[in-house]
Amino acid sequence: GTELRNPDFAAMSNAMGILGIRVDESAQLERALRQAFAHSGPALVDVRIATQELAVPPAIKLEQAKGMGLYLLKAVMSGRGDEVIDLVKTNMR
Repeated sequence: GTELRNPDFAAMSNAMGILGIRVDESAQLERALRQAFAHSGPALVDVRIATQELAVPPAIKLEQAKGMGLYLLKAVMSGRGDEVIDLVKTNMR
């Protein structure tokens, strides 16, 4: 397959005549969504996210913690310790 590295989907959308809005920071999101919903035609909102950012539920169940631990162990054992370091750096802000 083709792997695109951080394409600007908003720019592509605008080039095709469709309103494209790029959101780089969470503070921009509400304004971008209001603009997209107020637009009379189709719109695309390209929201940039940190790929390693975790969505943590209010209460973590034992199975979830075990699954995360297993993932981290497998990543380190298969030589992908750099992924674990990136994950920790991203989520310790």
